[in-house]
Amino acid sequence: MKRFSITLVFLLQILTLSPGKAYAQDNKFFDVVGEIAYGEECLKTWQIDEASAIADKLLSTAAENPYVCFFAGEVRFYEGNYQESLSLLKEAQKDPDIARNALEFYDFVDKIYQTASKFKEVKTEHFLFRYAEDKDAILVDYALNTLEKAYHAIGKDLDYFPKEPILVEVFPDAESFCTISTLTKEEIETSGTVAICLFNRVIITSPRLQPRGYQWLDTLTHEYVHYVIMKKTYNRVPIWLHEGIAKYEENRWLENIIPKLPVSLESLMAEAVEKDYFITFEQMHPSLAKLKKREDTALAFAEVFTVIDYLLNRGGYPLLVSILDGIKSGKSTEDAVSSAIGASFAEFEKSWLQELKQKNFQRIPGIQILPTKLKESSKIVDDVESVAEIEVKEARKYAILGDLLRHEGLHGAAVVEYEKAFKKAGNISPQIQNKLATTYIMDTQYTKAEEILKVALKYYPEYTTTYISLGELYQRKGEYGTAIEILSQANHINPFNPIIHKNLALLYDKLNRKDDAVAELKRLLLLGK
Repeated sequence: MKRFSITLVFLLQILTLSPGKAYAQDNKFFDVVGEIAYGEECLKTWQIDEASAIADKLLSTAAENPYVCFFAGEVRFYEGNYQESLSLLKEAQKDPDIARNALEFYDFVDKIYQTASKFKEVKTEHFLFRYAEDKDAILVDYALNTLEKAYHAIGKDLDYFPKEPILVEVFPDAESFCTISTLTKEEIETSGTVAICLFNRVIITSPRLQPRGYQWLDTLTHEYVHYVIMKKTYNRVPIWLHEGIAKYEENRWLENIIPKLPVSLESLMAEAVEKDYFITFEQMHPSLAKLKKREDTALAFAEVFTVIDYLLNRGGYPLLVSILDGIKSGKSTEDAVSSAIGASFAEFEKSWLQELKQKNFQRIPGIQILPTKLKESSKIVDDVESVAEIEVKEARKYAILGDLLRHEGLHGAAVVEYEKAFKKAGNISPQIQNKLATTYIMDTQYTKAEEILKVALKYYPEYTTTYISLGELYQRKGEYGTAIEILSQANHINPFNPIIHKNLALLYDKLNRKDDAVAELKRLLLLGK
């Protein structure tokens, strides 16, 4: 991943400076060299407050120095101050020796600023949340409530509470996210990367960019964990340990949750054990987003999750914290792990793999890692009506016939066709499961509908339509509280689906929870519905 820095070019330039340089004739110039070199190290190790103090000092004493302007422009960018960053980088371009580097960085920041200039801000005690599109205002309450919970839960687990406000930015389209993430669209869609912790901030894509959204609140927490690790350890933790902790902790914002591998990742682990095919720690470097196949990225996440589970089973969070503290103090990751567990790193890897192969992971033939496509849909995808994503041709044929019969009100006949499709698809197609369950609901076969939807939820917890179907089921059964609970979980994935807010408003009204009903109606207005 590219990192903009002037350290090397700056130090090389010092060795070749001509005596005619005005700022080279002053001994203070050589103090500036050391200050900038140290400041660059602070940026590299995510000690932004220290870098900022150095930039302020240099600007007060050597504001005319183009290298100072370049460095200060970097710092202001890391602080999220785009305008001042651009102004300083523009000044740095006046020196021909660094004009090319300054221009390259300027163009990068300027391209991001095309989006960032539209940002609106909301502050809480610990976070500064920014979003560009008006519709994304619907994310604010959900996001900040989650992040504040994560701040306390993750802080307690990893023994670190950031003191400075944490910058969180929502990028509204694929192009702007590609720019700031420094990833290509192909890398994003192959790896499923929809968020990143980079440049001293948490960056996510709006859930609008996927027709069903994604588990964006867990993702926010995941990236916040990366932020904590960066700050706590001076950015010295390797990617396998970084991603393992972040994956393990990503739903710690929820109370009374015991981290557990999703069924899809457990199935990948079962297959990996069976085939003795694993992604090595070395292959994970420098980023899981750089792996070539979506399944390899998912497998890597599953593996590192089990690594953290292995460590916590041997010493809990104190052991994990001791590893991070060891890395912070300057130990290699291998030495830090070895010291914490009382065995060599090679023995640790061997023991973890042996234990992994003894676990009884459940393999689910046919289960898939759902694709990531960063493109805003013009309307909410109605999976109950859609058959385009059903991959098995014979299953798709029966599903289409079932749709036609259901539209005619022939629910019993539709059930027959959907059941055929269900069997042809291998019983794990969330599209068909929702079609069949919806028809069961219309036919008042509530027990069958609930059974199918719970299986669909187990296999594909990121599939929003299942929550909507279950909400409809519980509402018809008069279980309004349960319906509210399940529909609220849908907002953790896709708060842009108006059906969720309409149904919640109706349910709150039935329970005489007028304030909550009004809140949902306001969210509908934000969506323009």
